[in-house]
Amino acid sequence: MPRYYALGSGFKAMHFVPHIPRTKSTRVPATTPVPTLHVSASPSSKTHGITISTRGRETQVSNVSLVPWVLPLAILLSIALAALLAFIVNMKRKRGQHRPIGDSRRSSYDNPGFTALSAPAGDNVLEDIINQNILSAPLQTVLDNLDVLEELVILLDPESPGIKNTKHLASLCSFPSTWTTYAYSMKESKSPLKALLEGVTSRNPDWTVGHLAKLLRHMERNDAIAALSKIRLNVIGV
Repeated sequence: MPRYYALGSGFKAMHFVPHIPRTKSTRVPATTPVPTLHVSASPSSKTHGITISTRGRETQVSNVSLVPWVLPLAILLSIALAALLAFIVNMKRKRGQHRPIGDSRRSSYDNPGFTALSAPAGDNVLEDIINQNILSAPLQTVLDNLDVLEELVILLDPESPGIKNTKHLASLCSFPSTWTTYAYSMKESKSPLKALLEGVTSRNPDWTVGHLAKLLRHMERNDAIAALSKIRLNVIGV
């Protein structure tokens, strides 16, 4: 209600206005957009799609490789494999160059006093092993030297895998396989080698020990050639 105040000679009405305390206003700060990160990935995929969203705005980042070292590693492995293959081929070539020419297998008989021939021997090599007088002697001389004949029988008659024997010698002398089969069927009573030498001397009386030595050389039986070097001349067999 109005109150009256005395001012000089009169009264003046004034309206009373209630006092209302002022409260401190609180400003609400503008919010800054908070980026949110959404990652979607498949377990079987090597790349992941990454989505960055900022209050209504989204930025898609895809196909981010997580393994950048795969390509360099593949190149490095390829170079290493190529180098390894080249090394293996080079080693095989070197082994082939150092391998002796001629007989690649081991001699079938090891004689301490005989040096095996590494290549097919020529006449000069045979002369170095066997005396020239022995080489020119008739083939009958082998049958007359019983000790040498017995050693040749022990070396050539047995049938061993991969080793040429009397059967091969008979084939080189043009004897049929039926004759060889029959000779081996009678080996309990007579050596097939002795029967072969008797047949050769009767069919080719001009054959010498040198002819037999050349056939043995062709058969790569250097052990039998060494046995021929033990022949003694002017020996009459019993």
